[in-house]
Amino acid sequence: MRKTKTHFAFFCVLTLFCISAGMAHPITPTMIVERSLDSSIFGVAMAAVQCTMFLFAPFWGKLCEYIPTRTIITVCVFGYSIGQIIFGSAYSEAMVIGGRMFAGVFTSGVYTAFSNYTINTSPDAVLRGKNLTIYLTISSVGDAVGYFVGGMLGLISIETTFTVQVSLLILAAILFFIFCSDDTEMKAKPTEKLRFGNVNPFAALLSAKDFLTPMLILIFALVALGAMGQFAFEQVFNYYLKDQMGLSSAYNGIFKAIIAIVGLIANSTICMWMLKKTDINRSFIWIVFGCTLPLGLILFFEKWLIPFAAMDILFFAVNTVRTPLLQNMAAGRARPETSNRVMGFYQSMTSLGAITGSLFAGLIYDTNEKSPFYFAFLVFVLSCLIAMIYLSKYKKEK
Repeated sequence: MRKTKTHFAFFCVLTLFCISAGMAHPITPTMIVERSLDSSIFGVAMAAVQCTMFLFAPFWGKLCEYIPTRTIITVCVFGYSIGQIIFGSAYSEAMVIGGRMFAGVFTSGVYTAFSNYTINTSPDAVLRGKNLTIYLTISSVGDAVGYFVGGMLGLISIETTFTVQVSLLILAAILFFIFCSDDTEMKAKPTEKLRFGNVNPFAALLSAKDFLTPMLILIFALVALGAMGQFAFEQVFNYYLKDQMGLSSAYNGIFKAIIAIVGLIANSTICMWMLKKTDINRSFIWIVFGCTLPLGLILFFEKWLIPFAAMDILFFAVNTVRTPLLQNMAAGRARPETSNRVMGFYQSMTSLGAITGSLFAGLIYDTNEKSPFYFAFLVFVLSCLIAMIYLSKYKKEK
């Protein structure tokens, strides 16, 4: 019963955090235009945050073995709020990049710790799969709701959105520490004492060789490619609405609100059914195909708002199913003593893909505003090929 209460409280505060975390995204294009920043900054800024997330996620994953996960969550949410203060105050490209990189150091810890806390407090594989799906559903839906709230607040002012966001992040940090339990006794104890060499971000990244297997490499390739395509598409879609269609931040918010509803339904039905009734190592490939299809179709609709937005909603609805399945596949191949580091490396691969996707989308947008859409589609075509290779090897393994 105690674990159920712990998960319920954790998921409630997680919802608050995810809503607040998503609030700045829909106003970023407006911020770039109003403060006369270079158009490429919409992709460069996201690449900056993902760069430090890539470097520091294994560090936080290693630290999770030694320190109560709730402590890491609390510290990192506070650090993230400071990064958002810097970002919201930025009137130059350098300050935007600096603020985003600072936030990335702590954001990597937040999401690595969330996954580890969910896994550590789930006593068996069935509950782990269920709780990971709930966590990632809240993450996707909460982020989408945050888009809507942030988009509406952006109609008042950019400063209003950042003020509300930072206030909610600080509140979430305090509530996480109060309501999360100490998971020290629920995770494998490290055999050696904590040393600087253990938590050096670069050393932590290189330590992946201790747990990587050929099948995990394929899973992490799918993670990186999925994030690359997703972030390239998401960043250009948000900016395209403002730059090419002249729409306000409210439209980004409305589209994300619809995605929140559709995504919640998809994860509550399709994802849960796949986890319970199918072997996700086999059925996952259909979700990759489902993400690729709308990215291909949207290339024909960039001048028509309704079908253009419909393909965006369809992609992210299917994508909300893709991420829980992938994380379950990775967690299922981790040993108890490497679970925390596997989740840290998972977050790093997500960030690596996001760096490449966001940066590339920002840099090629000025040459042709449609190029990032083609790039996202081709990346997911490559994901389909990797998924087929994984399935083939899995069948031989079985």
